[in-house]
Amino acid sequence: MTRGDLPLKRLLGYAKPYFWFFVLAILVVLVAAVIDLLPPQIVRRAIDGYMNNSTLNMQDRIAGVSRMAFALLGVVGLQFLLGYLSTYLTSFLGNRVVYDIRSELYKKVLDLPMSFFDKNPSGRINTRIVNDTQNVQEFFSTVITAIVKDFFLLAGVIYFMLQISTRLFSNVSFIFPIIVGAMVLFRYFDLKVYREVRTNLARVNAYLAEHISGIGVIKLFMAEDYKSKEFDSVNKDLYRSLINQLYVFGIFRPFIDLIHYFALSAIVWFGSKYIIGGTIQFGELYAFVAYVDTFMRPLGDISEKYDIVQNTVASCDKIFALMDEEPEKLGNPSEEKEITKGNLKFDGVWFSYDSQRWVLKEINVSFKPGELTAIVGETGAGKTSLMNLINGLYVPQKGKILIDGKDILEYDLRKIRKQIAAVPQDVILFSGSILDNVRLFHEEYTEDQVAEALRKVYAYDIISKLSDGIYTKIIERGSTLSAGERQLIALARAVLFNAKILILDEATSNIDVETESRIELAVRELSKERTVIMIAHRLSTVKGADRIVVIHDGKVAEEGRHNELLSKRGVYYKLYQIQFAS
Repeated sequence: MTRGDLPLKRLLGYAKPYFWFFVLAILVVLVAAVIDLLPPQIVRRAIDGYMNNSTLNMQDRIAGVSRMAFALLGVVGLQFLLGYLSTYLTSFLGNRVVYDIRSELYKKVLDLPMSFFDKNPSGRINTRIVNDTQNVQEFFSTVITAIVKDFFLLAGVIYFMLQISTRLFSNVSFIFPIIVGAMVLFRYFDLKVYREVRTNLARVNAYLAEHISGIGVIKLFMAEDYKSKEFDSVNKDLYRSLINQLYVFGIFRPFIDLIHYFALSAIVWFGSKYIIGGTIQFGELYAFVAYVDTFMRPLGDISEKYDIVQNTVASCDKIFALMDEEPEKLGNPSEEKEITKGNLKFDGVWFSYDSQRWVLKEINVSFKPGELTAIVGETGAGKTSLMNLINGLYVPQKGKILIDGKDILEYDLRKIRKQIAAVPQDVILFSGSILDNVRLFHEEYTEDQVAEALRKVYAYDIISKLSDGIYTKIIERGSTLSAGERQLIALARAVLFNAKILILDEATSNIDVETESRIELAVRELSKERTVIMIAHRLSTVKGADRIVVIHDGKVAEEGRHNELLSKRGVYYKLYQIQFAS
């Protein structure tokens, strides 16, 4: 079994639920193949049985030819109907299989851990779900049934050619080894250039995704000319590989045509001699020529079908590689218990994103309800990594994270994540209304409850001033709202879902003073009943915190109140001096 057979065999497993539908499609194309073999026989009958039959009178000849003409029209009509039915069945089958694969892929993506998304850009994942599955759809719609039909058609053509004249068939049989040799060579060279094209196409896509997303930086530093030349180099590599592929296709198709016309010439040469010698009749020669045309037709399309198969194998490799990724560890799915108080403790936690460089080292720190705790440190110290561990998006390699005295992995993470709210610096909003984004499409929460949540975070008056209030539509990830408005919506989510633990990651770093004061007031109110952790870079925002935890080089360097830490003249004091040196 070759490498390409394995993904295709697995792919065909998705057609099992539609087995009888698939069988019906095969039966239709088999009947269509039989019908496609009839026209040469009908014309042969019209020529030899009536037109050139001197034993019949003129009236009988005309009547016979008329019957054959109507029979030919009937066959053409059947070809149309069977072609329509075949196209409908195969397209339906392909779309159903792709629908199932896309649904399974998206569910798989939702179950993957955050570490997977750190290593795989969103554009690549989108390509797997959209573009690669489209190649699969084309395989089911145009290749599988076409291969069955072509094989049956070729066998039928050879059978009828032997029936007409064994001698004439033997005279043109030299074309078969030539065609087989051409197909073997084509497969070898096409596979080679195909891989080259795919590699260079991936490079172009990756280059475009990276540089279009960073177009602002390119413009600010006037790097347009340099980047244009750099892209031209990458684009030329793709162009050269496409030209090489064009050479392969450009040689194969005309070569098959050459063999075709060479075979026709041999048939006319030998056939004419046999007609003169009385071995065969003119109608038989016509049918033989027609069958050679029918024989060559699927061979001319084989390059296109082989390319589709290559695309499908490559796409299946990537699709099934994504499906076989290890799912996220969600703790104990059978656990019904939820967070009751919100006491949080890091017990000897070590964490690394790549299992090579420790981001957090021997973290021992506790957080409790009713206390506003700030986490500060220089960039890269590990502040955001703490937030990712608290909500279970990542799992520490060593140590434990305890919530209400219980290891976080003993909970059902899907349940407790609703009780751990995170407000990142860049809040993600989804297409829909503000109402939808506050309740995150959970219809069980009423509009009044959403409005009350917005009031508790001092956001209702701001949202009410918008054109449609809480029904205002969100577009382009919330680009029509200010950063502060998006932060307040995220805070309202935490209130609505009654989160016991609230984490703010640089939540006030890019907003105006008025909105910052609203958020600080809301956070102070929320911290009376919840465990609130505020990760901050600007030390001016944490002066009023009940406790400040200083992270340095992945460790807890010191903790205490603002004035206490300044008096220690440690890491916090140095950070304060750097920020307020002026």
